[in-house]
Amino acid sequence: MMRPDTASCDWQLSKESLVERMKLVLRTSQWSDCVFRVGPEDDHQMFRVHKLVLAASSPVFDAMCFGPLAEKSCIGVPDIEPQVFQILLEYMYGDVLQLKSVEDACGVLYAAKKYMMPHLAYLCREYIIRNISPANVLGLLDFADSVQESEVYDSCLQVMCKYTQEIANSSKGSITSLAVSALLEQNSLNISEAGLFDMAVRWAKDECQQSGIPASRANCRTMLMKIRALAKIRFLTMTPEEFADGPERSGILTADEICALHFAFCGLQNGNLQCGSADSSREDKEGNSVYDDESECKCDDVDDLFVIFGAKHKQSLSSPSTIAKNLTSVLGGHGLSCNARPRNRISVRQLSCARRFLKTAVTVPGRLRLLTKLRVSRGVVMTGMRFFTRLLPQSEFSRGRVLSQEYHEDLEVCVLDGQGALLSRTLFTDTVVYNTLASIAFSEPVHLSSNKEYSVVTLLPAGEGLEHEYPLSFLSETETCHGVEFRFCDHAETNGNGTFVRRLDMGFVDTVLFKFL
Repeated sequence: MMRPDTASCDWQLSKESLVERMKLVLRTSQWSDCVFRVGPEDDHQMFRVHKLVLAASSPVFDAMCFGPLAEKSCIGVPDIEPQVFQILLEYMYGDVLQLKSVEDACGVLYAAKKYMMPHLAYLCREYIIRNISPANVLGLLDFADSVQESEVYDSCLQVMCKYTQEIANSSKGSITSLAVSALLEQNSLNISEAGLFDMAVRWAKDECQQSGIPASRANCRTMLMKIRALAKIRFLTMTPEEFADGPERSGILTADEICALHFAFCGLQNGNLQCGSADSSREDKEGNSVYDDESECKCDDVDDLFVIFGAKHKQSLSSPSTIAKNLTSVLGGHGLSCNARPRNRISVRQLSCARRFLKTAVTVPGRLRLLTKLRVSRGVVMTGMRFFTRLLPQSEFSRGRVLSQEYHEDLEVCVLDGQGALLSRTLFTDTVVYNTLASIAFSEPVHLSSNKEYSVVTLLPAGEGLEHEYPLSFLSETETCHGVEFRFCDHAETNGNGTFVRRLDMGFVDTVLFKFL
């Protein structure tokens, strides 16, 4: 057993606090009286710990160490990763939680629930909720469902509803039946109904491939029917063109279903058909009227239903008098939705965090690269920034009057993560006013996770033989806006060799534009 300090037996004298002493005892395993084998059998790690510390932190560990059925030999924990168990131990010994990723937070949350440590579970839950983004929300939704974490689940659902289209575009092969089902249940989504149908079909194809069966139209339809997707897609909120280009062409719907939906479109356009009625509607939690999927489809003038689509599908029905009956029996009989109420869109409020101006520092000519390092205390989406425009050049003055107040700006702005990976690149070209602030909307919004460092790199241009002058300033390094703390640190590449040095006097990014997840 390794001693804490081979140079001195009195190591306790140099540790001023109990936390320092307990951390050292954990690190050295001195006086340990219990061994845990953590991780799967082929990749496990041994931890020598102290029963008293563990039992004082958890009633489960108390029972494992001192209960009537206490284990005497090595205790196996195959369902927790070693790095997660290490974080758990550091919390129990040092009363501090150091989470570096959402993945670690999920692992520690699982362990906290397993060992009945509610305060630790609360800390992990808050960390996860702060760091949900469209990039990780699908995995977190499945995790929250598997461990019955309703707060995390609801927070994931809120992000999915706000960024549905973005998730649909980037989730190829990763979206799950749980996510598809959850989205189809919502009355407010930021995606078109046709886009929602495409997402569901793509999920069905992926599900077929994962199940080892051909992704045929029939098999995809079977997958969709398993989660009642066709009963939740609001086909009647699509335009006839969207329906023709999407669901009709997909091969998922039968000829009878397509026929009935075409007639329903025609009836809705002419005002002769009502899908759902006052008696069959109900209000959801948001106060919106929702029509039950099985509600009756009523037709006032059956003959008018042939005006647009009748010639194409007339042969599939015995007579015009059967159309209304067909709409109800085909849509309801096959589990298709009769809901004609469009889903609501969710507006995402644009916010800004402006840095306090301290004083003007220097005026620099382009070409120059400036770097602003950025951290946030809570996950947000950075959508753009505001910057200082050029100073009015002397050449614009003639006989004491200003000839032009505007110029054509040409900037390149890149956002990188802590490892230097490019997250967004924006080429800003626009006419702006001299000596003021201008706004840049990033070509790709950047999702900032809490307490992680990001870099905003701006390349100032130099025009044809001219050096344009930009005012740089001392700007505040910390600002709190809408409950989020922003930390800034300004740098500049002053020698042209690619090396940035810290320059507090070279602040260029005046304002960060952002929105909440």
